[in-house]
Amino acid sequence: MRIILLITSLIFYFNPAAAQDYKLLFTVTSSAGEFTTDPLGNFYVFNKGDITKYSAEGYETARFSSREFGDISYVDATNPLKVLVVFKEFSRALILDASLSTQVSINLSFPGIPYVNNICTSRESGYWIVDPVSKQLHKINEQLDIVSEGTPFRQISSSDSEAYFICDSGNWIIVNTKTTGVLVFDRFGTYYKSLPDIPPVPLQASGHEILYKDDDGMIKVDIRTGKSDHFLLPPNEPEDACRVEGNHIFLKTDNLLKIYSY
Repeated sequence: MRIILLITSLIFYFNPAAAQDYKLLFTVTSSAGEFTTDPLGNFYVFNKGDITKYSAEGYETARFSSREFGDISYVDATNPLKVLVVFKEFSRALILDASLSTQVSINLSFPGIPYVNNICTSRESGYWIVDPVSKQLHKINEQLDIVSEGTPFRQISSSDSEAYFICDSGNWIIVNTKTTGVLVFDRFGTYYKSLPDIPPVPLQASGHEILYKDDDGMIKVDIRTGKSDHFLLPPNEPEDACRVEGNHIFLKTDNLLKIYSY
């Protein structure tokens, strides 16, 4: 597990000089839908209740399918041995193993915290959730007991900071909101700072950096300084999805996923 976490902490070192020189490694024909990646270079295409897992070389290695909880909202593959699959509509999550077999089904309603729909894998252990009523971070352990709570959003901003997306960078807990940008918390859930200029989009975060796609390029933000840099990507459309893992760029259209090295 330590090896996985170490690799995760090196998820992207996006060099502006190297970002101009891309090599297309291969393409994968995929269904419509979204995708994510894990620290080992595997990638997961998901649509409705289906997930297809591919190896770093582009070979299909596993499939998952379920209609029990509606459509998949997002997949967190931070830990490729415990892939977190979230169904927001039913306030439910599944933990899948590396072969995409279901290991645990989680009812995302806890004592005093009903209908949770924002959850992410902790890089240490357990999970982070956002209480949708009090709007506050909580840490839950592997037994799904609440073990700690973070700074309430109302103490940070008078605006209604409704969570849109949550992830763990390994150094920080990142909550992207619908109206007030990104809220950054430390490893204990204590508020650190706000990054108000980041739009409400899914993010990647590793170490002290945040990455997100902007138009046909990529923005990298240093959490500590707030400094942002813009990088060019291989030819793509603004609506195409993008992720970075190690020295690979993943670009997805509706039915095609292209993998580049840089």
